[in-house]
Amino acid sequence: MGKIFNYIVEASIIGYMYFNRNPPRIIPSGQNLVSPADGTIIDINNNRIDMFLSIFDVHFQRSPSDGRITNIFEPTKQYSLIEIDSSLGHLTIERWAGELARTVSTFVKIGNYVKKGDSIGRILLGSHCSITIPPWLTIKVKIGDHVIAGETIIAE
Repeated sequence: MGKIFNYIVEASIIGYMYFNRNPPRIIPSGQNLVSPADGTIIDINNNRIDMFLSIFDVHFQRSPSDGRITNIFEPTKQYSLIEIDSSLGHLTIERWAGELARTVSTFVKIGNYVKKGDSIGRILLGSHCSITIPPWLTIKVKIGDHVIAGETIIAE
């Protein structure tokens, strides 16, 4: 029984480390927006891009652009809305925790200045993230694309 318990503990530690990884990212320069989350693009509707984060994706979210946090709305532990005023326009990032996760953490506060690629929050396990961008930007991704937070250019 002792060996089985040790295997369970080791697997739990490895799983915890895997789900809480936040690898460094190479942030592209220039006047563009990067994806706020790792995941697969599941919908693009007008100027809103929706991403699904599987349990295999990194669950830390990053700022899509340099800018100032102007609003944070968190009515529950499962949902968060973050607004950023950037040089490219007003951005809205929404995050939902999955059925198993049920927790969204926000690392920034209203008034904070963030740089493109900075960590702004985390969602535990499988989740959903959306970004609404200004209508004058050109979306560079399509449904089915897998994006990487802080690295994949989603609009210019």
